[in-house]
Amino acid sequence: MRKILCFSFTLFCSATFWTCDEVVSEQCELTVHKGQVAIQSIPVTYWRYRARSSPVHLGPLVALHGGPSWPHNYLLPLKYLACHGVSEVIFYDQAGCGESAPPKRSLKDFPHLLDTKYYSQIELPELLRHWNLDDYHLLGHSWGTILAQLFVLNAPTESLKGLASMVLAGPLSDSQSYIRAQWDKDEGNLGSLPPFVQGRIQQLEAAHRYNSAEYETISAVLTTFFTLRTAPAPDCFVQSNAGMNRDIYVAMQGASEFTMSGVLADFNVTGRLHEIEVPVLLTSGRFDTMRPSVVRRMHQELRYSEWKMFPHSGHVSMIDDADETLRVVADFLGRVHMANVTGQFVSKDWDEAPDFPGFTATSCTSSSWLLMISTLLLGVLLGSGCSAPGKSQEEYMRLE
Repeated sequence: MRKILCFSFTLFCSATFWTCDEVVSEQCELTVHKGQVAIQSIPVTYWRYRARSSPVHLGPLVALHGGPSWPHNYLLPLKYLACHGVSEVIFYDQAGCGESAPPKRSLKDFPHLLDTKYYSQIELPELLRHWNLDDYHLLGHSWGTILAQLFVLNAPTESLKGLASMVLAGPLSDSQSYIRAQWDKDEGNLGSLPPFVQGRIQQLEAAHRYNSAEYETISAVLTTFFTLRTAPAPDCFVQSNAGMNRDIYVAMQGASEFTMSGVLADFNVTGRLHEIEVPVLLTSGRFDTMRPSVVRRMHQELRYSEWKMFPHSGHVSMIDDADETLRVVADFLGRVHMANVTGQFVSKDWDEAPDFPGFTATSCTSSSWLLMISTLLLGVLLGSGCSAPGKSQEEYMRLE
């Protein structure tokens, strides 16, 4: 019986049956150019996707992945924006992870990899200069939205030349608001869980037992509720996990997905959002770790913004709601392009910034809770000698 349960746990956490191409229904033939730029002794790898024959009328889009240190692979459904008129979609692995991993030396040899200024004021501007882009757009996801905001708010004017708009997917502008929202009794993800489960999470975190089988098992199950609801995860998500730099993630984010105790613990630029002068599209998922109160405050503070909430998504809407994500982003970029012609940006009210109390009962069906209970039981068995191969579940399910 224990062997059967061990196999089921391994299959649930690590098996993949789908590719990220399969989650996108409208595709076209793409070409890709792969290159590298050496920045502070680390080769940073990038990929430029273009449609082979689709008409082009929109500027290039640069995608900033999450983490910190979760490489670009899980964002790959966005490459099909090239089928919607975007001239090219550019991905890169930030230094320290994926195919931009540093030489096999201690992280102490690369202290800049724990500094937000490196990513926002050195790496990204250097890449933009190398690509020589004009009339481009930024799309940041999760940590990538922090990076995008820091870039726009702190970069010299010359570095911002050519930036037409930003898409902030699963965004936050204040770490402490993000933490509070997780436990909010009305809209919080963790605040919606049964009291016993909430208590166990709090006890485990207070004791810093992040590597315990119980905590890892809870995290794995909650990931299918709040992070990626497409389960089992498709190939590109699994590939991002394989390329993650855990040392960077823990040092910057912290050991827990639902709090911030590292370098980013004091991040807060909410009071400066009004300084951003380009149009901004905010997107989030109905079941996202970025709760409505977090995104709504950004929507209120930004001068030119609109907000779209995707109905089926957790945090990774570009997989959970891939087709709708492509449609909404392409629509937004099209209106930004028209503003260059008419001189006026026409924003859209998506009617998708709801006032419903966040995480409703439909988020966790009875079958989901049955899965959680059975998996928690499995965690007890794991502590008795049954373990999944490879990376820990805490590491596997990390994407904030």
